[in-house]
Amino acid sequence: MNKYSNAICPVCGKPFSENDDIVICPDCGAPHHRECYRRLGHCALIENHKLGKNWEPPAGSKSESGTPVKCPRCGAENPEDGIFCSSCGARLAGQAQTGNGNPPPFQQRPPFGGGIPPYGIPYGDSYGGANPDEEMDGIKVRDLSQFIGNNSAYFLSNFLRIKRSGRPISFNFSALFFGWQYFLYRKMYGLSFLIFAVTTLLNIPSAICLYEDLAVSSGLMTGYSTSFESMLLAAQICSIISTVLSMALCLFCNWLYYRHCIRKIQKIQNKVFVSQQEYSATLAKKGRTNLFAIGFLMMVYVVFCMILMPHLII
Repeated sequence: MNKYSNAICPVCGKPFSENDDIVICPDCGAPHHRECYRRLGHCALIENHKLGKNWEPPAGSKSESGTPVKCPRCGAENPEDGIFCSSCGARLAGQAQTGNGNPPPFQQRPPFGGGIPPYGIPYGDSYGGANPDEEMDGIKVRDLSQFIGNNSAYFLSNFLRIKRSGRPISFNFSALFFGWQYFLYRKMYGLSFLIFAVTTLLNIPSAICLYEDLAVSSGLMTGYSTSFESMLLAAQICSIISTVLSMALCLFCNWLYYRHCIRKIQKIQNKVFVSQQEYSATLAKKGRTNLFAIGFLMMVYVVFCMILMPHLII
């Protein structure tokens, strides 16, 4: 523990032990229990960020004297017993240093993918390898992280790649498999409802064919209608269009979500807040995710299908 002996978690107030899972705030260096940080969603000492203050170890802890360790990502000097960089949050433990204190040569090579560190996202880094003070279209990375919430490291690393490469294409398999439900989960309501409407229309021919086929098989109908063949062809065409739409959502979801985040945060920044904490709370409230909306709209979708299909077949 060294540096964190005699220290307490700023969230729960309990002292750290040797076996505790600890994460460090990339902005001020304050240690937290991982579960406490995850539950709170941000550093408990967020007011210190505005004042530019860094966390200091409590009196009586081990001295930080010794050879400073240079961060392999941003180059900031840290105490030799440090685990994470107090400037950018990169993991320091196990990072080999050269004789002159610079990062090893392989970390100085141009990164693959337009700016993402070749050694991957640092463990516990909610900024996805980006500098929290870096701006994307005028929005700081730390604000984007607060707005995104869950999986912020994944999204920010992709946002960074998109901005630096200029290419809006990346892979988001959640959007591929869940479609409009995933966009609703991320509070992209307008786009979600549009995708929902298009998907529903594309599924109507298949639903009619399936309903008629079941009706014939069960004896409710003596034979197929004269429009069945045409409807079956329409269902096949709609299936192809639906597949293309799913692939497009997979490829452009991260870019669409990036534009959504930028627009929403810009609107929030136009308001006046009495404190940084209120601003951060607003980011979390307007952003993050919404599970309730998914369950509600899926229930409405089922009721809609149950009411509409019989009228379409008649």
